[in-house]
Amino acid sequence: MNFEITAIRYQMPGKNFEEKTKNAKDFVAQLPIPSMVYLKREPDNVYSSNAIAVYYQNYNKIGYISENYTKEIQRVFPPELSSTTIVKAKVIGKIGNITLTADVDTPKECLLAPEPYKRRIAPSPFDISMPFMEEENKIELVTNLLLPRDFNDKDAEELINLSEYYYTQIPLTLCDVDCKNTSRILNKLKDFTNNHPAISSSTKKKLENLCHKIQNLVANIHREEDRNKIYENHLVRMKKFFSNEKDGFFKRYDDNYLKVPMGLAKTEVIESEINRLTAWLDKVPRGIFHSHNLKKKDIVPQMRYLHLSRREMYDIMGTELVVLRLKEQLYQNELIKNLESYSEQQNAVPDEVCIPDDCRDAINKVMTPSFTLPNKVVKISRNQIVKAAYVIDLTANVQVAMLMAISIDVEAIRSGTKCIDFIRALIGIGVLKYSDDKAIKNMSDGMNKKLKTLKRNKEHVSSNHPDYLLWKDKDKEIGKEIYKAMTTEEL
Repeated sequence: MNFEITAIRYQMPGKNFEEKTKNAKDFVAQLPIPSMVYLKREPDNVYSSNAIAVYYQNYNKIGYISENYTKEIQRVFPPELSSTTIVKAKVIGKIGNITLTADVDTPKECLLAPEPYKRRIAPSPFDISMPFMEEENKIELVTNLLLPRDFNDKDAEELINLSEYYYTQIPLTLCDVDCKNTSRILNKLKDFTNNHPAISSSTKKKLENLCHKIQNLVANIHREEDRNKIYENHLVRMKKFFSNEKDGFFKRYDDNYLKVPMGLAKTEVIESEINRLTAWLDKVPRGIFHSHNLKKKDIVPQMRYLHLSRREMYDIMGTELVVLRLKEQLYQNELIKNLESYSEQQNAVPDEVCIPDDCRDAINKVMTPSFTLPNKVVKISRNQIVKAAYVIDLTANVQVAMLMAISIDVEAIRSGTKCIDFIRALIGIGVLKYSDDKAIKNMSDGMNKKLKTLKRNKEHVSSNHPDYLLWKDKDKEIGKEIYKAMTTEEL
């Protein structure tokens, strides 16, 4: 049965579409014909539950079966075990630069023996799919290539390579089925070593070393300290995966349940979701999450004895991550509310000071309510701008321009703010004195020139640091003082 392999460019490394396309062309050009590939269904794929991924010899995903062929190819996957079946196929040709044609070689190959399974926890609290991380898809792929197969003497190197790859990946998971399969793979290696005396001494040595490494791995899985470490690392990777994907789980959760991005959600909605999800966690057997206890020290050993499937593990850990994320946002909302109340009391401009209405209006138009530092500390934008204004010469247009640039950098003012509006906002909060509109216009012109100069004077290096670190000479020194005032409590 012939089919096409597409979406190759999206699996390639690259900073942008053009780079990915070039790398895809290079990959297709050097791919030998014929080449063996592996097919694996992805029922939790964000875009289509019918998706079938294609993996190459290094167990890296290289693309997907074209949607035009997925329904037909699905026939070679047993319905009751479609997500655990690995099917071998053969690449037989190329179409253009970035599409391949292939043929299903032997359907239903590499199928693990079915194990009866009954779900041990309540159905997921989410109506949206929660895809597995790619490394766990790879673990399933390699496991299904290892366990069902009978390896001959000539297959020894392939057995070693598959087992070595499995060994490097398995510390990333705490799933019960992976723990069981690790023991099965260890026994398979031992049996192969004992039952194939014709293999070379060097091959036997490799197998013995591999058995020793996996034996230690099995022991570590049962150590509480290592289990906790695996769990913590897994949560960190899941959080990054859910956050960074274009249509990641967190974004889809916000869209479906909060109806707005997390930062814009109302406190009542957040509290309601926390109650709903913690109630679900409370129903997890063995009282793991009772009283909303999220201490990993208590959770990990208890969860191990529940013998959960990978899907159930994801349901629990994903729910835990969402609850922690909601609680963090709730804390930020309360903090901002308290800080804004304090700020209004401290920074109220006396009525007798002459401030035009457009300057008062500019405050909310220009300034964000708050901004968050890399260490998660929340700052009230208005307070920090007032504080930073005291370290510069407010009569120097160039220094006011630097204050504006750094305010944008830390997100104390909105991106795209015009110089003239920033000046009005400074007048509105009492930092600058109002004289007339002509003076505002003159200052704005001077600031615009300086901002253009700052962009030109940046060193030609990439940096994750604040922009002022890329300025030169005296500008950099002034920028350092402004940034320090903007991001600390005291000067």
